[in-house]
Amino acid sequence: MLAKIKQLFSDSAAFALALMGNKIVAFLLIPVYTRQLDPTRFGDWDLTNTIAMVITYFCILGTDTAFAFYFFEAKDQKDRQGYFTAAVFFPALVSLGFLLIALFISAPTANLLYEDPSGYPNLLTLAVLTIVANVIIQQTLAYARFAREVKTFMAGSMSYVIGSSLASVWFVVIGKMGVLGIFYGQILAQSVVAAILLWHYRKQFTRHVEKKHVRDLLSYGIPLLPTLLAFWVMNAVSRPMIYHMVSSDEAGIYGLAVRFASIIVLITSAFQLAWRPFSVSIKEQEDAQQIYSLLGRGFLVLGTFFVMFLTFFIKPIIEVATGNPDYYEAYPYVWMLALGTVLNTMHLIVGVGLLINKKTKDISKTFMVAALVYLVGNLVLVPVIGAWGTSSMTVVTYLYVFLSIYRKGKAAYQVDFRMRSMLLYLGLYIAVMGAITWMQVGGWSGLWLYYVAAAVLMVAAVFLTGLFNVESIKLLQRMIPKLLRKR
Repeated sequence: MLAKIKQLFSDSAAFALALMGNKIVAFLLIPVYTRQLDPTRFGDWDLTNTIAMVITYFCILGTDTAFAFYFFEAKDQKDRQGYFTAAVFFPALVSLGFLLIALFISAPTANLLYEDPSGYPNLLTLAVLTIVANVIIQQTLAYARFAREVKTFMAGSMSYVIGSSLASVWFVVIGKMGVLGIFYGQILAQSVVAAILLWHYRKQFTRHVEKKHVRDLLSYGIPLLPTLLAFWVMNAVSRPMIYHMVSSDEAGIYGLAVRFASIIVLITSAFQLAWRPFSVSIKEQEDAQQIYSLLGRGFLVLGTFFVMFLTFFIKPIIEVATGNPDYYEAYPYVWMLALGTVLNTMHLIVGVGLLINKKTKDISKTFMVAALVYLVGNLVLVPVIGAWGTSSMTVVTYLYVFLSIYRKGKAAYQVDFRMRSMLLYLGLYIAVMGAITWMQVGGWSGLWLYYVAAAVLMVAAVFLTGLFNVESIKLLQRMIPKLLRKR
């Protein structure tokens, strides 16, 4: 068990280093873009990015998750190469289809999408063009993750982000091209990185792709399509709703909050990238359930405390980073959006039995209901309280996903996650974070005393709720020295 846990944390740490570099670069762009783009143009960029993200889901069609499974289930290297080739080129072909569609609809839809569409007739086409290279990069780097080629993953992912960022800055700052310049930079850099990765893995591609390779990937991934539709609702609908039902400025501020909240991916994405292959690789071990439980509870504590400490500093961070008072009001939304990301990642852990037993349809059903809850909640709340409504519905919806997937996963594969303790801990945590936000918005003096009190209270809650107990601490005490000696 210790060796496997060490493998997970070793892989997570390696992926985190790459993601940390990427996030640092992304955050360095915020002062540039907030000084070059007003909130309305920032909202235009955020809206277009959201559309591109949703289209990416439909290009990949769940084949990334399917490839994570069949990489380990392949009977030999030749079989694995067949799955790899199908996982890269099938989504690439689909993305080319979307590009063809975008060429025809980009100009006519600009008036519908943007408050001021001047200069945007080809913006949607440019956004979709980035997807073609993006899916190739994602799928080839997936192979690097599963094969534990950490150096390749780090070099590829950081080159992809750093290259795109530098090129975009040049087009925006030097070329004065605004939102269009961001996408020009992405197209240029991502195309180069995609070409290099294709060349690097040329020996892993094969011409002998069998029908079963594509069929297996799609049969595992297609049931996730309703989940993709749900993600479309939960990640895309709220942005245009705020944009058109409140204001483009509010949408820009909310988009900035989303970017600051995304710093949580330093934990969630690194863990998630390592978790999928790891969870499948240990499924036959006798102590697999114990490992899943310990890591699930540990991840919840780590993620929530990260969000809490980020909240303590988020207001001055945003003020310094943006240097533009128009964006200062983004800070109250950040913790709710970040917590939603933590809960979304938790569903992969508590639903591990569904992924192991190929019951991805159950996950899709949950996300379809969640999308409906999210949509209705936003329709009711956004016209009344704006971005507050979307932020609060993010927490409510992903909490539902977390509980629903846990219930279905427990039926497929028994793991004692101490759910009662988790819920007690989460209930107290949300109440504490809500109180902190109320104090921040109300301009209370002496906030640091309340921050210290909140942190102490939540540390105590970890033990008082039973999330971790004496036996868990003893297990960690036995594990840590052994892990350190093996480093």
